[in-house]
Amino acid sequence: MSFIIKNEEVLTSFAEAKRSGHLSHAYIIEGTEGSGKLTLARAIAMTVVCTPCYSCPTCKKIMSGTHQDICEIVHRDKSKQISIQEIRDLLKEVYIKPAECDKKIFIIENAQQMSADAQNSLLQVFEEPPKNVMFFLLTESRNLLLPTLKSRAVTLKTEKLTDEDILTELKKRYPTLSDLYDRAVVIADGALGKAISFLENESDSNAIKIVSDYFDVLREYATYASLTKVMSAKSVGDREKVFLVMKNFSLALRDILTKSFSYDKKRVFFSESYDLMLLSQRLDRKKLISAYDTVSSIMKDYSKMNVQSALSKINMIMCDDF
Repeated sequence: MSFIIKNEEVLTSFAEAKRSGHLSHAYIIEGTEGSGKLTLARAIAMTVVCTPCYSCPTCKKIMSGTHQDICEIVHRDKSKQISIQEIRDLLKEVYIKPAECDKKIFIIENAQQMSADAQNSLLQVFEEPPKNVMFFLLTESRNLLLPTLKSRAVTLKTEKLTDEDILTELKKRYPTLSDLYDRAVVIADGALGKAISFLENESDSNAIKIVSDYFDVLREYATYASLTKVMSAKSVGDREKVFLVMKNFSLALRDILTKSFSYDKKRVFFSESYDLMLLSQRLDRKKLISAYDTVSSIMKDYSKMNVQSALSKINMIMCDDF
């Protein structure tokens, strides 16, 4: 199965559950961003409705997201909730018989973005599901879902890849980008999708560059003005881009704090250990902790944040002239 790496145990257990007739009607697939939750859900769907052979028209349609009996809500914008209306529209399909297979499978990506009303609406079907229906809720953390919903679903976790696994895949897919491998492997932190997004997605790579430039300024005396030049609402961009910057900023702060406290943890942002050592020696821990708490607060209330004031607050915490 060239399209999926690791997670063999999950797929084997599903094949066995299918043979024994012990499949559940609802599953939560938990894993970090870029860890292949959607790919795994589609692979499981193939296991449920096919041999699976991974080469027939049914399998190919499932893997491309075009099979009419595999309904997906792909919700990538984390600044917006999945509304109750979106779930109601999906639920209309629940009681319609499958067109090609003996199952209808519903996959909801970023399920934690469902509003409380949307989750409660879904709960009604979880409690009394039709026999031929299965649900897969994909989330970075099952704890972001309502307890009533979690209690009615089986939780699966994506398998973290080694650096060697990721490097091998990057060499296969991007043979001309060898100068970016080290950076991509660090950013991936076990999730191939993160490395791919860094290499392919301009928004991701731009966000990482902004954070890298920001900490380059912080290696020496940094003024509020110099930091604002790198990171302000004008230089960062729209709300969605700000979220990407904040996500990477939190990873950079995490690296510096763990180095500062001499914790032996794998780097998740800085590819050069020397740069990380200099920053951990140069920057005040209290500032770093305050900035980390501020970034965490911004990301928690991301949809409501005032971008300009949020970035100004971070720059004020990190600069040397206030």
